[in-house]
Amino acid sequence: MSIKKLLKDSLILAALMILVVFAVSVIWSGVTEEIGLVIRLFILAFMITLANTLLDEYCSLTMIMSYVVKYFAISALVLLYGFIAGWFFASNFWMAFIYVGVVFILAYPIDSFRVKKDIEYINTQIAGRKTS
Repeated sequence: MSIKKLLKDSLILAALMILVVFAVSVIWSGVTEEIGLVIRLFILAFMITLANTLLDEYCSLTMIMSYVVKYFAISALVLLYGFIAGWFFASNFWMAFIYVGVVFILAYPIDSFRVKKDIEYINTQIAGRKTS
């Protein structure tokens, strides 16, 4: 079993555990402040994933430009959502840019690794066609 599969399976199991615990907690005691925060984070994660997908689908940019556009688009989305959810105020709006920046720094190596694997796969497929 590879480390990648082990981590993926662990994250899926953790997500299922969180969903079950929260579902039971909501049924048992209603939506508490902590559960409300997690629900808002899930909604934000969905919106960010949707924005990333749409940007990837409709914008043909270099990888660096794609990251720059995504950084500002997602920062704006987080900022807007944060104002609506009451996470940010006029005095600390800049925190959205820091949060998004830290996530981008953490996600970049993962994305780069995935792109490298995709390139290797495509090159293998091309090499296989040339020999056929």
